Amino acid sequence: MEIRQLKYFIRAAEYLNFTRAAKECGIVQTAMTQQIANLENEIGIRLFDRNRRGLKLTEAGEGFLREARTIVSRAERAVEAARGYAQGRTGLLRIGFHGEMFKRDLALLLREYRGREPQVQVIPSQLSQARVLEGLDAGEIDLGISLYSPHYAMVPGLRNWILETDRLMLAVAKDHPLAGRERVTMKELKDYPVVGFREKSNEERFITLAQAGGRLKNYGYVEDHTSAELLVESGYAAAVWISRLCRRDIYPRLDFLEISDHPSTEQVCASWREDNDNLALSAFLSLLGEHFPREITEKKDEGKKRQDGLR
Repeated sequence: MEIRQLKYFIRAAEYLNFTRAAKECGIVQTAMTQQIANLENEIGIRLFDRNRRGLKLTEAGEGFLREARTIVSRAERAVEAARGYAQGRTGLLRIGFHGEMFKRDLALLLREYRGREPQVQVIPSQLSQARVLEGLDAGEIDLGISLYSPHYAMVPGLRNWILETDRLMLAVAKDHPLAGRERVTMKELKDYPVVGFREKSNEERFITLAQAGGRLKNYGYVEDHTSAELLVESGYAAAVWISRLCRRDIYPRLDFLEISDHPSTEQVCASWREDNDNLALSAFLSLLGEHFPREITEKKDEGKKRQDGLR
C-alpha cells in the first residue's frame, strides 16, 4: 500500500466519480480505476459499490476513508516538518478558520505568535465549517476556528473553547429600504429576501428563526462570505451576520442594523483534538488564553468547565 494510492482513494471518495478524481490527481481515468482496484485487492475489502448510478462508499470504505485521511495527513506533516528542520524551523502549526469573522483577530494573534515562536511554520487555511471539522477529525489541521454548533460537543475527543458570543445583525446595501435605521424587528424583515450560507450553522439559525415565528424570505444559499457580500452590496438580498463582521470601516458600502427581537446569538470557538500533543499548538493556545476567557465546552453530559491551565 502506497501513500499515492491512499490519495487517489480519498479523491475518489470525495467526488464519487473516478473521472473527476483522476483529473484532480493529474492521471487518466483508467489509471485511477486500476489503482483503486489494486488497493481493494491488496487489503481484501471492497471499498466502493459500483452500479449504473455511480459510486458509493461501502461501510468498510467509509471507515477506511477516515484512517486514510489520517495517514496521508501525518505523512504530509512529516514531510513539512522535515523541510522545516532543513530550513531552521522546529515546528508546524496548521490552522483552519471559517469565513471572514475571525480573520483580522487571527492576523494580530499570528503576528504576536511569530514574535514568540519564530521557528514555527504556520499554515492557515480558510475552510467551510464542515471542512474545519473534517480537517480536525482527519488530523489535517491542528486548530479550527469556526462558529460553534451544539453537535460539536458530541464529537468524541474534540475540545471546544468559546472565544466570543456575538449578537446577530442585518447587513443591507446603502440603498436598501431599511438602510439608515439603527434597528429592525423580525416582523419588518419578513418582507425582504435574505441570503444564507450553505452550512449547518446557517440551517440551524433559519430553523431557530422559524420556531420563533420569524420565517425569512430566503433568496438562496452561497458557499462563502464574499459571495454573500456581493449579493448584499448589489441589492439582491440582505444577510444576517454576526456583529463582529458588521464594521463600516471594512464594508463602507453597507449598512448594519440591530435585529432587536432576534431569538439567538452565535459563538465563535476554537477547536482541537485532545490527543494532539503538538507543542506549537500548546503555545498558540497559551497565547489565546491571554486574550480570551478560557471557557471550555465539554461533552453535554459533562457540562461546561473552566480550564485551570492549558496544556
